[in-house]
Amino acid sequence: MLSGALFSAPLKMPRLTHILLILGATAALAWQATVPQRVYIFVDRTTEIGGTVVSQDDERIIIEHAGTRSEFRKDAILDIIPLLEIAQPTPGVIYRRDGSAFRAEIVADDLDAVRYRIGKVPGSVARRDVFRIGLSRPFEERYKALRESINKDDLVRRLALCDWLVKERQYEEAKNQLIALVDDTKSPEAVALLRRVEAQLSTIKPKPEVVLSESDEIPPELPQRHGSPLPTRVLTADEANLLRVYEIDFDRPPRLEVAPTDAKALMEEFSANPLVPADQPSRAALMHGDPLNVVRLAFGLKARDFYPKIKVISEPIALSDFRRKVHDGWLIPNCATSRCHGGPDAGAFFLFNTNTADQRVRYANLLNILRGSSHDAPLIDFEKPSESILIQYALPAEESSHPHPAVKGWRAVLGSKVHPQKLQETEQWIRSLYQPRPVYPIDYTPPDLRTPLPGSPQDSDEPTR
Repeated sequence: MLSGALFSAPLKMPRLTHILLILGATAALAWQATVPQRVYIFVDRTTEIGGTVVSQDDERIIIEHAGTRSEFRKDAILDIIPLLEIAQPTPGVIYRRDGSAFRAEIVADDLDAVRYRIGKVPGSVARRDVFRIGLSRPFEERYKALRESINKDDLVRRLALCDWLVKERQYEEAKNQLIALVDDTKSPEAVALLRRVEAQLSTIKPKPEVVLSESDEIPPELPQRHGSPLPTRVLTADEANLLRVYEIDFDRPPRLEVAPTDAKALMEEFSANPLVPADQPSRAALMHGDPLNVVRLAFGLKARDFYPKIKVISEPIALSDFRRKVHDGWLIPNCATSRCHGGPDAGAFFLFNTNTADQRVRYANLLNILRGSSHDAPLIDFEKPSESILIQYALPAEESSHPHPAVKGWRAVLGSKVHPQKLQETEQWIRSLYQPRPVYPIDYTPPDLRTPLPGSPQDSDEPTR
């Protein structure tokens, strides 16, 4: 059983996702002053070189390899990947350039290859096939740091911590934290998660195991090349909330809040409409009752100016499914790498790949899908979800009616033999979105990176790397 003082940090702390990123991706990355720094440089789309840093400043870097020194202007190269100094085998994740990744004990991060072992079996991946690697602290260290970063009054982050414990398979500790959270808040989400954990504990014998976090991410990209910044426009918090409003499912409603004064103003504005109760007692009951009834009324009145006043506290089911089964389930891990749709060669379909747990980023990616197209065909086909370009481009060529363009390193991520469950879940998610499709009143245009950078070859097709 893990124990200790749970809540000792002040209120103003980094977001949980930032903490997870720091703990999962930067642990054990501190460079020792006595160890020369080694880097791998992507000079351009065809040239790569690795070596030991001889000197560098804000503008230039000089490296040496096999007795030869090479100098580069930092604003003229694509990327610099610091190689890791690993004193002993350390649990980590190897991220390949084709978008795949696997977990192993990292033995060495060398210029020619990344060497690892799984159990007692050694292995290696050639450097030309590796994007970067990430290391992870032991579970106990990461958990201690997370606990100490969360104030007892921060109920949202406490629930996020419990959800993280479940993903880590630390069910006993998750149960303990959820019991305390339910006692403090009576949160329906905490109650539901507690029931899931108790059901899990009733069917398995808990094992004290240490596993890598599913939320381990690639460290943030280095600053973009001068003159070629990636898109930065994501949704605002108000836009994200408005998108939630439009996806409310009354059969499985999320948690909502509507200020009684706003409900009163709504009924006064539409007092002549027969949908609005005529007598004051009925209006008062509606104003102070279940906010879902006020939302039903607003939708019936088509009072779109009122929608921003609806605060959607938890995710509607369709957006929750998108987050868990599509966005985090396969889209970001496989399609949003910096050398695919998350980088300067993304073509007409761009995906933000940093801070993806932030709803403003995630919903921007959702709009990139819903408003995006390929060769004038929408990425989502709501009449025939299985024919959606989003799905067809993720299938093996032999299963696809619209195969993904030939791109080096691309691989299928959905299919009858490749994650069939994810394929089914993606089709179900498309069907779960509100029909008929609303037009979100959000002024947002998906990025289009097909315009080539100076000195770059013209993109002949899209999506592209």
